[in-house]
Amino acid sequence: MPQPKALGSLNMHIVKTVLVLMATAVPQAGLAQVVGNRAARPSEIDIRRNGDNTYQLILKSYRSNTVSAGQDELTVKVSELCAPRRASFGKYSFDMKESVDGGEDKPTVLVLRQDIECGVVPSAKPSNGAQSVPAPRMATPEQVRRVEQQTRLYFEAKDQGHYTGAYDLMAGSLKQSISFETWTGRAEAFNAKAGAVKRRTVSKITWYYNPPQVEPGLYAAVDFTSMFAEVDLHCGFLAWREQPDGQFVLVREEENYMDRQTQQTLKPGDLEKVRQQFNCR
Repeated sequence: MPQPKALGSLNMHIVKTVLVLMATAVPQAGLAQVVGNRAARPSEIDIRRNGDNTYQLILKSYRSNTVSAGQDELTVKVSELCAPRRASFGKYSFDMKESVDGGEDKPTVLVLRQDIECGVVPSAKPSNGAQSVPAPRMATPEQVRRVEQQTRLYFEAKDQGHYTGAYDLMAGSLKQSISFETWTGRAEAFNAKAGAVKRRTVSKITWYYNPPQVEPGLYAAVDFTSMFAEVDLHCGFLAWREQPDGQFVLVREEENYMDRQTQQTLKPGDLEKVRQQFNCR
């Protein structure tokens, strides 16, 4: 799985958080939220064809404020687009913006960019070899869907302050190494410093089968970048391990970020160096 990168000789205030764990746990359901009666305008959906049987749908919603709710809004359109074939939700990114014509409550607008594939054919199943092999094709579409779903639920729970929901997605050994109170304190401190989430993007998923020095099994490393009201540079990865029941639990988390105040003190060119060392895409 991806390893933390050294920061070289740059002398600046940068925050790195790493959570590592290896065990089993049963994930709990996450939270989807739709803001009722807030939208005076209907949602807008733009459809772009990426290739054979693949599309990107761009949703501009005035009533949803989570990816889950936005995907629910797309369900009917996706079914119509792919019928009679089965539709599969793929990678996504989103922005949260204040409505230009909003009232005093300044309602936010969700802009969700969602990849869709129609008529997915399952990929080859992973082999039983004992070596670590980064293999993007070894996961089935259902395994990819579950990892993307767990990633979305984890981010939504953290961003909205539903810390119990996020903590429940972790494997048991992390809960033994870091208490709920300690982990929640760190998450609350980051949310207070970073402010409201503006964007979350999953840039890549890399699959590993039986990597060395960890419990054997199928792992997915999810690279992500984010933007918050007070933090422009934030990225890292989540590592998920498949359980016997087919669910995935979080076995590693690494996030790197720099607050805006520190970023403004950098010399020309230093920001790009930090971005590359953080592996921020």
